[in-house]
Amino acid sequence: MNRISEITKRDILDLFKNGIDIPDLWDTKRVTYNYFGRLEEIEFLKRLYDLKNMASLDSRLPDAEGDIWQHTVNNDDYPFCWVFEDVRFQLLNGSDEMYLKFICEIFHPTVRFEKGYWKEFLTEINRLLQNDAYELYPSVKISNRDVYGWRIFQPEENKMFIPYSQRNAKAIKDKKIGLSITRSARNQIYQFLERYNDIYRETDETGWQYDISTGEKVFNDIRQFYIPRCYNDQKQYLETGSLQDFVNHSSPYCVLDSIEIFEKYNHSHEFETQINTILKLNGISLKLDNGKITSTLDVQIKSSTLAPI
Repeated sequence: MNRISEITKRDILDLFKNGIDIPDLWDTKRVTYNYFGRLEEIEFLKRLYDLKNMASLDSRLPDAEGDIWQHTVNNDDYPFCWVFEDVRFQLLNGSDEMYLKFICEIFHPTVRFEKGYWKEFLTEINRLLQNDAYELYPSVKISNRDVYGWRIFQPEENKMFIPYSQRNAKAIKDKKIGLSITRSARNQIYQFLERYNDIYRETDETGWQYDISTGEKVFNDIRQFYIPRCYNDQKQYLETGSLQDFVNHSSPYCVLDSIEIFEKYNHSHEFETQINTILKLNGISLKLDNGKITSTLDVQIKSSTLAPI
C-alpha cells in the first residue's frame, strides 16, 4: 500500500519549482534549490535510472538519454522539474519506495550542493512526508557527511525509548542473544563515556538551579526500567551509582544500555562513529545506529527494505 499522497508529491514538486520562504533578519526571503544539486540533470538521473534502456518520447531519438539531452541541453524546451511528472520515472504514480529513493538521492553527499539551501529543503520535505508517515534520516556517513535513508515516521509523543536489555529481554532470557565484553573493552567504553560525561545546569519545578552530569541522567533513565547494579569484590550484585563500576562490573547488556542512553544526551555527531570504532576493534559484532544498538551481522537488511514489508 502506498502512503504518500499525490497532494504531498505535488507540494514537494512545488517546493522545487517555486522555492521556499526562510527567515531573513526581521523579514523572509524566498530561496530555491535544484533537485539535481551540483550535478548536471542527466548525470543525476543516471545514478537512479538506466536511461539508455528507457523509452524516448521523441520518435527521432532511440532512448531516454538522447531524448532528455535533446530537450534539456541542446534545446531547453522541457519544463523545469519535468521529471517529477514524467510517467517513465514513476514518481507521481509509482511506489513509495521508488519515490523515497529518488528524494534521498537529492540529499546524497555526492549530489547536494553544500553551499546551497539543501538543509532547508530537507526540513520542509520531511515535514510534508511526515504527514504521510515517512521521514528521511541520516542512516550512514560518507567522509563524515550524512547519507539519508527513509523510514516509517513515529511522532515523538508516541515514542518511548526502551534500552537494549529491555527491548531484547525475551531473546536474552531464551539465550537467543549471547554477549561477552572483555574487561579491556569495558574499560575503553567507560573511558569513552567519561569523555562525554558533561555537567549541565538545570532548573526544577520550584525554580531551584542545580548541576547534573550526563552520567547521573543516564542512571535516572535506567532506574525507570531496573535498579542499576554491579558486582563488588565479594561477587555480590549490588546497587550502584558509579558509572565506572556499572560499565566494568555489570551485565554486558547493561553496558549497551549505558551507551544508548549516553548517546541520547550527547550533542556530538562523532559519538556514534567513535563508539562503533571501539566495538569493531574489540570484535563485538554490534553497532550504534541512530540511537540503538543493532547487530552488524544484519547490515544487509536495510530499514528501507523492511519498511514496505
